[in-house]
Amino acid sequence: MAELLTDEIIIEHLKNNYGLQEEPDGPAILEILLNEYDGSLDTESSWAKGNEDRIQYYQSTADSYEVYITTESHDHKDLYFEQDVYYYLDHDQFSQDIMDVLLYGGSVWCDPNIWDDLEYEFNYQLVDWYNDFYMEKRDEAEEELLDSGDYYKEKED
Repeated sequence: MAELLTDEIIIEHLKNNYGLQEEPDGPAILEILLNEYDGSLDTESSWAKGNEDRIQYYQSTADSYEVYITTESHDHKDLYFEQDVYYYLDHDQFSQDIMDVLLYGGSVWCDPNIWDDLEYEFNYQLVDWYNDFYMEKRDEAEEELLDSGDYYKEKED
């Protein structure tokens, strides 16, 4: 006889079969995202390897100011000053640029000095992404469990 499908059963199914938690921390979410989309994020190397889809770093100007760069270009000839160079570190934009590349399975290198400032905002964006991802997986798990015939859903009025 089929059993009533509850939230607890769905949550347990997600945890046991897919390793998904309701509220993981930023590093755990990043691991899930990287595994799901086959991307990579390097925030520890001193230099980009030269094959990344996006690089983020800072550069000193001739008059000793620092500008922040988020670009697809590994050489300065393809740098689009109007869209790649910032006078300040725009945490939201730099984090969004990383997310955009990772969600398409790309690779990102972020200078470790910048990453120290970006990590908090990036983790916030990871949590936003994960909430949507988790709900999508939850809906899939619910359908999977209902299709098994072992469970039924309570009728709505």
